[in-house]
Amino acid sequence: MNLKTRAEIRKDNQLEEKKQKERDKEREQVEREYQKKLEKEGIVTKSRKSENDKIRNRGRKLDKIILVVTVLLIIVLAIVFIF
Repeated sequence: MNLKTRAEIRKDNQLEEKKQKERDKEREQVEREYQKKLEKEGIVTKSRKSENDKIRNRGRKLDKIILVVTVLLIIVLAIVFIF
């Protein structure tokens, strides 16, 4: 029987996790390079980052609009109840 100690099992698990992280890192790099290649060729024109930036900017604009409308509503209500 080939019994391993806890330390050996832990060491094997750590090595396996390290290999998995390296594979993931390499896969992500290849995916980024492929995405850039497609964008340069004109096949893919939008990346996820640009879409996220657009959504974030739209959210900021809506926040500002909601703030302005709320302030105007408070002013109108103050005028109505004071006079």
